[in-house]
Amino acid sequence: MRRKRTVFATVAVLSASALFLTACAPGNTSTDVADDATTKAQPATNWDRATADEIADGGTLNVAIGSMPANWNAVQVDGNEVDTNDTVALTTGTLYRIGEDGTPELNTDYATSVELISDDPQVVEVKLNPDAVWEDGTPITYLDYEGTWKAMNGSNEAYSPASTAIWEEISAIEPIDGSDFDFTVTFDKINADWSSIFAGQIGILPVAATATPEIFNTGCVTTPLPSSGPFIISDIDTVGQVVTLTRNPVWWGETPKLETVYVKVVSSATQGTSFANSELDALYISSDADKYQTAEARDDAAIQSSGGLTWTHVTLNGASGPLADVKMRQAVGHAINRSLISESANTPVGVPATEQGSYIFMPGQKGYEDNVGDAIGYDVAAANTLLDELGYEADSDGIRQSDGAPLVLTMTIPAETPSNRQRAVSVQADLAEVGVTVELNEVPSAGFFSDYVIPGDYEMTGFSWSGTAYPISSTEALFSPIDSESNFTGITDESLSGLWDDANAELDTDKRLEIANEIDRTLAAYVPIIPIAPLPNVYAVKEGLVNYGAEQFETVDWTLVGWRN
Repeated sequence: MRRKRTVFATVAVLSASALFLTACAPGNTSTDVADDATTKAQPATNWDRATADEIADGGTLNVAIGSMPANWNAVQVDGNEVDTNDTVALTTGTLYRIGEDGTPELNTDYATSVELISDDPQVVEVKLNPDAVWEDGTPITYLDYEGTWKAMNGSNEAYSPASTAIWEEISAIEPIDGSDFDFTVTFDKINADWSSIFAGQIGILPVAATATPEIFNTGCVTTPLPSSGPFIISDIDTVGQVVTLTRNPVWWGETPKLETVYVKVVSSATQGTSFANSELDALYISSDADKYQTAEARDDAAIQSSGGLTWTHVTLNGASGPLADVKMRQAVGHAINRSLISESANTPVGVPATEQGSYIFMPGQKGYEDNVGDAIGYDVAAANTLLDELGYEADSDGIRQSDGAPLVLTMTIPAETPSNRQRAVSVQADLAEVGVTVELNEVPSAGFFSDYVIPGDYEMTGFSWSGTAYPISSTEALFSPIDSESNFTGITDESLSGLWDDANAELDTDKRLEIANEIDRTLAAYVPIIPIAPLPNVYAVKEGLVNYGAEQFETVDWTLVGWRN
């Protein structure tokens, strides 16, 4: 099935301990935070912060990813994975950085000003920094933004962008008075999250990389894009599985403190050991208890935890089979003990257990309501009733069957990702309690998304969605339209499109949150996905490493990552 994607912010990710389709994923549309114990316990940023004069000049950093990128174009569907984003983030940048509180802040390395100059029509004026250049010295101009827009807006279905959200609402990108660096972006309708396409870590593409669909889709399968950031990819060792990044010799901003960054492909199962053996300087722990215990044993390291933007879930393929019936999806939802899964994931890494009750907002943030628990909360009796209504009777052993055939569902997960397998085993045990057999299908991690999730070759699956500070607009593509390249569920609710249009065009914050929760309740009713738990950002970092580690919103400034004097 050909899918049209609609979310720039979402990322699909196979990380060290879990799979995040943080494309891969929804964050929080509001920067206001509710005053509750969970938020107080988990700061938005919890790394060791230092100013430039407190950081040594030079040094190396060793970090890990789970697999070598399948496509170095991080805004193309196959490259829209966290491992890819984490690697190329050192080589790119955007008009806005995201601050600690989730607020976009102008990034003067790339623009001298970005202003909303008209509400009707919505027009943004951008003045680029004329010093900004690509790795070969070519200036970054409005043509690069225009080319990226044309590749990302969905008008030519031969292009396969990770998302068309916001891009598809742009009607024109035009230079001002013939300038290469000053231009306007005109939208065909109001969108409160317009700045999201110009924010975060991953920037635009050079015009040559968007010239044809073939170049955009496959031109970066083996070769990375030219750098527009403080580092360049100077070597890709496919045998040793190491990506080497060094200072960009034509970088116009502040000189990076680090001289070299080594990004090493290390399987999730061995990353903890690599950190313990001082082969890595930072370790993403997430909810991996083994990694947490291993990291605690290293005497020259500290563990950091912050709020996160990722949430685990079970995605259901409702295109065919038993899960095409909403009652079956609801029964599965009621059967899964989300609280127990959250407890088993979070408490071993020192973080309070919390269920994910929203498809859009994170717990503790303004706008968050537990719509999931109200609709498909853990209720074995309700699950049994629904299965009875569907005609699946329990035999003498309690196994559900229809016409003599047992009810069997499969759950596809990536191999060598312990936290994914742990969640899958928990789901398997929970569904067994209501007589549903779940068979685990473990597939190679490298092809998990490209060969199974994206083409819809699965019945149930599990990973994580990871997103940005703009979740209302960015979450849409996960569920609507049905052919969105981020909607892996094979189903949608026709009312969603209009609701998202209303939410994206609503500039009144309170009214926008009301619409978002109506969307949330609609999702919980037809159950395309069963949210499980929010993942904290838990890191272990070597003593002395600054401006890198646990954060929820804040964009990493790679010119200030380094070692304290």
